[in-house]
Amino acid sequence: MSVPSGERKARCLSASQIAKDAGTFEIWSARQGCEEVDLTADLPADLKVHTDEVFNLTGRLPQAWIDQRSKTHRRLPRLADPDFLEFLSSAHISAPELFSSRVQHDEESIRMLRDLQAISIAWSNAERMRQSSRKWSEADYAGSVYHHVRATAVRCSELRSQCSISLPQPLAKQVTAKEVRILNAQTAKPDGTLFLPTRLLVNLCRNENSPFKTLSRPSKKPDTVLSAAGGESSFRYQSTLCKKLPDERVFEIASAFWEDKKPSQDELDVAYRQNRMATTSALRQLHALNVPAPVFGIVWAEGCVRAHVDWWRVDKGDLRICSAAYSGPQSQDTRRTSTAFHQWDLAKPSDIIQVYLLIRNLDRWTTGRFCQSVISAVTKFASEVQAGKTSLVPWRRKGDVGRLVKEVQGPPLEVAGESVSSGEPGKRVKTKKCRKKRRSSSASQAHT
Repeated sequence: MSVPSGERKARCLSASQIAKDAGTFEIWSARQGCEEVDLTADLPADLKVHTDEVFNLTGRLPQAWIDQRSKTHRRLPRLADPDFLEFLSSAHISAPELFSSRVQHDEESIRMLRDLQAISIAWSNAERMRQSSRKWSEADYAGSVYHHVRATAVRCSELRSQCSISLPQPLAKQVTAKEVRILNAQTAKPDGTLFLPTRLLVNLCRNENSPFKTLSRPSKKPDTVLSAAGGESSFRYQSTLCKKLPDERVFEIASAFWEDKKPSQDELDVAYRQNRMATTSALRQLHALNVPAPVFGIVWAEGCVRAHVDWWRVDKGDLRICSAAYSGPQSQDTRRTSTAFHQWDLAKPSDIIQVYLLIRNLDRWTTGRFCQSVISAVTKFASEVQAGKTSLVPWRRKGDVGRLVKEVQGPPLEVAGESVSSGEPGKRVKTKKCRKKRRSSSASQAHT
C-alpha cells in the first residue's frame, strides 16, 4: 500500500503499546495464529516430557537437612547461620514435599545448599518489603529480590536483559488498513531472555556441510505461500531471534522469557501479553526450523511469580501458536481451569525455593533436552532441505505490512473534514472548501 506524496504515514505501534490494549493485542495475536488453551488437556504428548522436567519441583532437597536424627543435620550449623536453618525449617513445615530421603547430601546438594543461602537473602528482602508501609517499585523488587533468584539459578544457559528480538511476519495473506499500524511492529524487548549458548551449537555452523551452511544456500524447492507474505528471506536473519545480527554466522535460539510488572491485574495481563509476543517469535523460529519444543514465559509482579507454557502446532495446514497458563501441580481431587495461574509468593520460604528450582530447571533444560531437540531437528531439517523435500519458511518481520491490504471499492469515508475513497487509500477528493480556496488563489494571481 503506497502512501501518496505529501501525506504522512502513521507510525506503527510498539510491542508494549500493543500489549497494553487487549483489543489491539487480539488483532495482533489473531493475525499470528495465537490461541489460549489448557495445559493439561491440550499439550501434545511428545512435549509433556519437557514440561514435566521444568515443573519438577518436589523431592529435590535432601531430607537429611531437616531430619534432626541425621548427622548431616547436626553438621549444618557449621555450614550455615541460624537464620538460614530457620528458613529451611519454615519451608519444610509449609511444603514437606520439597524434601526427599532419596536425595543424597552429595557435592551437588552442597552446591544447592550454597545457592539456597543466597535465596534466603532474597526471601528476607521480599518479606521486609512486603511488611513495609512504603510503596516499592518493580525496579526495587527486581534489584532486591528477583535478581538474586535469577542470578543464583542461571548457571548454564545465557541470560540477556532487555535484548531486542524480532517479531514475526503475520500469517494472514490479507490485512485491513486499520490493522497495518498494529502488524507493522517489528521488535519486542523482554525484561529477560534465556538463550541457548551458541557454543553448544557450533557443530551446526562451522564446516562446509553444516546445517547452517546448507540452509544458507538457495532452496531447491520453490517458496511457499507463507514465504511470500514478506518475511526476511536471508537465512542469516532467520537463524537469529535477535533484532541485531550477531558478528558470527550462528544460531541464536531462546527457550524462555520474563517480564517484571506492577501488581495490578491489568499489569499482570499486560505482562502475559508481552510474554506471548516474545514466545510467538521464538516459536515461529522453532517452527521454521521444524523444532518440536515448547517455550516458557514467567511473570514477576510485587514479589509474586506466574508461569505459562507456549508451543506451536499445525492444524489442517494452518500454523497455530498455543499458550497455556501453568495452574500448579495436578491433583486428583482438584480440577483447574486454563485461566487459573498458579502463583508463588516470594515472601514465603517454600515458594521462593520452588521459584529458584523452577528457574534452575529452566536453565538446565535449556542446555539439556531443549538443546538436544534443537540439534537433532535442525540437522534433520537441513538434510531434507538439501534433498529438495522441503524448504525454509521465513518467519521474521520485514518491510511494510501495508502491501497485504486488499483495496476494496466502497463509499467514501469522512476523515478530518475531507473525503477519502476506500478504493484509493489516501487520495484526496476535492470538496467545496478546497475548490473555493483554489478559485480565490487563482483570482489573486490574475490580479497580480
